[in-house]
Parts: sequence; C-alpha cells; structure tokens
Amino acid sequence: MIGRAFLTLIAMVSLSIASVMGTSDVLKKDFFDPSLLKIDTKKYLGNYIANTEVILESGKKVKLYDLISSKPTILVLSYYTCQGSCPIRIDNLNKLIKSSDSLLNRDFNVLVLSFDKRDTLKTLKKFKELHGPFTAQWIFGLIPKKDIETLTNSVGFRFFFSERDKTFVHTNVYIFLAPDGRITRYLFGINPKERDVRIALAEAQGGKITPSSVVDLALLVCYTYDPSRSTFVVNPTIIFGGIGFAALGTVVLLAFVSSKLVKREVQ
Repeated sequence: MIGRAFLTLIAMVSLSIASVMGTSDVLKKDFFDPSLLKIDTKKYLGNYIANTEVILESGKKVKLYDLISSKPTILVLSYYTCQGSCPIRIDNLNKLIKSSDSLLNRDFNVLVLSFDKRDTLKTLKKFKELHGPFTAQWIFGLIPKKDIETLTNSVGFRFFFSERDKTFVHTNVYIFLAPDGRITRYLFGINPKERDVRIALAEAQGGKITPSSVVDLALLVCYTYDPSRSTFVVNPTIIFGGIGFAALGTVVLLAFVSSKLVKREVQ
C-alpha cells in the first residue's frame, strides 16, 4: 500500500515537472525583447518612406506617393482583425478629428494600412463598418504581401506574431509624412492630443502657409517636441525669453521712475 502511494507521488511530481518544462518552452518560444519594437526616431526622421504599392478598398492598386503627394498624411500601421490597441488607436483619432473644427476642416490624409498578410478587402470593409463612419480624411488599404517588409522597414516599424496568443505585438504610433514622402514626426500612444496633431501636421506641411495652418505654425514656434513623453511642450526658450524681457522691462521702468523722482527732488 505504501509502495503504491509512493509510486503515485512520484508520477504526480513527474507530471508537474513536465508541465513546468512545457510552459517554460512556450515562454521561451514566445518571449521577445520589448526594446526590439522601439523605433529609433533619430535614424528615421527626415528619411523617405518606401513608395510601394497600396491596394485600396475598391481593389485598385496605386503607388503610395500618389496618395500623399498633395497633402500631409498621418500613417497608421495596423491590422483589421486586431482585438487590442489597433481599433482603439484608430477610433480615438477619428473622434478627435470629428470633435475639432481645426482638424475637421483641414486638408490632410489619414492613411490606414494593414501589415497583416492575412488581411483581405473583406476584413478591411468589415472593420470600417464596425468602427465608422469616418471623416473625409481617411483612406484604408492593404499592403501587398511582397511589399510589407519593405514599407514597414522604411519607417522603422517592427512587429511580431505570438503563436500562443494568436495576435501581433507592435508599437502604437502615428507616423506623419510630408507630401514628398519624408517622415517628419512620430507620435506614440493610442490617445493623441489635438495640439500635438495640429503641430505635427504643421511640420509635415513643410512651411506651406494655408488659412488652417497659420495658428498651427505659431504653435510650432511656441512648442517643442519632448521625445521622453511623446508630446509637444512649451518651448523653454520662449519661457526664459519672456522672463528676460519682463525683467528688462522692469529694470527700465524702475530706472525711469527713479529718474523722475530725482528730478523732483532737485527742483
């Protein structure tokens, strides 16, 4: 009896060890270094995005530069069957544009492209039906399988597929492109701020003055990009410059008042 119980205990321990070993193998298989997803913005800012083909919702194939050549563009790389951050990132930008007159009436593109080779026009249209309606700025498309790596590599965008979770792991980022295809700004996260989007669009505009960009160009002067927080903050030179002018003005005013008082005493 004792011998049978002992054998049973050994069997249970063996199963537990095997289970742990199996889990360890899965973890090792699916483990990746999160730093591999990080985009080296200094390396890619100012570079040109690859001019690959894009398959539009209608099924028509066009060159990427034909879509962006006339106006600044926000590129959103995602995939249409995503159940995580992709739809949130797209929904939040769509809501922001709808709620902001300065963005709603502005001439720019939002180009959503899927990096998932399994996506089809059917999954694209289903995504639009679930998350629309979208404003006039939005364009949805697919990247041909042969061009996925070329396009994503040209902007430093990396992604991994987890077999265990059946999902892609990727960076959440809005990529701003100038009309000539230059990468002008990366805004990371899933909840963009109106001010950040307006300033980034002004950067991508390339100095071209339009009625909707005059105020944004002023913002561009007053704010500077903080990469540690992925947002625009008040330019320190503006703050210290203002303090300097205020101090100088105070000194001049005091000198003027003092000279008046001295003149009165002399009289």
